[in-house]
Amino acid sequence: MITASLKTNLILKELGITRFSLRSVANKSSLNPIHIYKIQNVTVLLDKSFKEHKSSEKKLILAIMNSTTLASSESPGQSCSVNSVTELGNSLDRHSKLIINFTNNEIKISTKTPVINSANIDQLTLNPQKKKQLWTSIKSLLSL
Repeated sequence: MITASLKTNLILKELGITRFSLRSVANKSSLNPIHIYKIQNVTVLLDKSFKEHKSSEKKLILAIMNSTTLASSESPGQSCSVNSVTELGNSLDRHSKLIINFTNNEIKISTKTPVINSANIDQLTLNPQKKKQLWTSIKSLLSL
């Protein structure tokens, strides 16, 4: 038995009309927005906006930034977001002395600023070993 939907598809096929179009490759390769949060000389890359994080996660992010001695919690932070790695390279501040990546993607950008790829904030709150690995990376990079 031929259903109405099947008849429609057969007629459209005979006319050379496709009912569904394929998605473009560009849509598949696009990244989720990357959120940038900066205090003084330290920039962090996040999966979601700093304001959207829970207060415990915000405290952890600020504690990590302040532990670098390149940032002070008294300074207000600046937030923005970008949709691609090229936009990211253009929007990173040239005065940053450290970039910490808390996204799930390893980000490779051409900059003289050192980049630390870390686990995301959710993983850091659940796993103290990952915090220790991050702290070891920060200490070795900044000679603390």
